Amino acid sequence: MECSCCSKEIDGQLRFCPWCGTLLDKSSDLPVDKLEMVFMRADLSGFTKMSEKMIAEDVMVFLNEVFTHFSRIIESYKGVIYQIIGDEIVSVFGFPKESGFAAHMAVFAAEDMFKKLGQLNKKEYLLSPVGLKIGMVLEPVSVVNIYVNLRDALIITRGFGKSQILQKNAVENSMLVCENLYDATKAFFSFTEVGEFVQDTLSVKAYEYKVKQK
Repeated sequence: MECSCCSKEIDGQLRFCPWCGTLLDKSSDLPVDKLEMVFMRADLSGFTKMSEKMIAEDVMVFLNEVFTHFSRIIESYKGVIYQIIGDEIVSVFGFPKESGFAAHMAVFAAEDMFKKLGQLNKKEYLLSPVGLKIGMVLEPVSVVNIYVNLRDALIITRGFGKSQILQKNAVENSMLVCENLYDATKAFFSFTEVGEFVQDTLSVKAYEYKVKQK
């Protein structure tokens, strides 16, 4: 079929034109699911320093091993790997809705990620250990056109931006969470109030959760 707006040829199964973004089937309501999800951004700190002291092959072996373990941990707690960007992994918890206790599962996943990184840092060839900084928020979400893969959906939320603010302001080997996630999990985990971070139009009240590595 042809898009009525840009005249490009497109697959008739699509709800949006991939060229101009126009909604194709205007006779039907836009399929939107309103959910509440946890967004977690985990970034390796000290990665640049480590890279300067090691050959590229060893760096890639270590990075692949770290993210392989992190991915398994996240998925074991019913999280979804949304994307991996350089030395950062972005994940989402709470999809589908029946997965339950998304906030608690996300904190448990973060704990295991810190512990696993502590073990991996003991490898003999690793000349400079790396740390981990995590930002995590519980935010309302509008998800458009969900099928099987969450990565194929349009996700409308402030969760990605807020979790990035917290991740960037976390100290090494610690996690910052937002007030919503703090309220949802404070009966199970201990946090310390840090203050409020503001970036552009977003503001996040932060609570720190420190993990002791073994």
